[in-house]
Amino acid sequence: MAYKSMVKKEKIITTIRTSNERIEGAVFTLPNTRLLDLLNNQSHQFIPVSEAKVFSEDTGKLLYEVDFMAVNTNHILTMTEVGPLDAEEM
Repeated sequence: MAYKSMVKKEKIITTIRTSNERIEGAVFTLPNTRLLDLLNNQSHQFIPVSEAKVFSEDTGKLLYEVDFMAVNTNHILTMTEVGPLDAEEM
């Protein structure tokens, strides 16, 4: 029987702004890790976002929704923590 270890992560609802879009979705971090740590990690060029909704920055109109997307950190202008989810909400 193979041993599978699970890495515990925290689900944080975020708003990410790029020059053209606003992305709302869930970002997972290791316990006691800040969103800023994800942006400053030079070895990761992309941040995974789950349950993403992408809106036009100009009109605010919902452009599309996806279960997963990877956002290039070079295109992020701001990333705001909307809040963590409680275990019951996951």
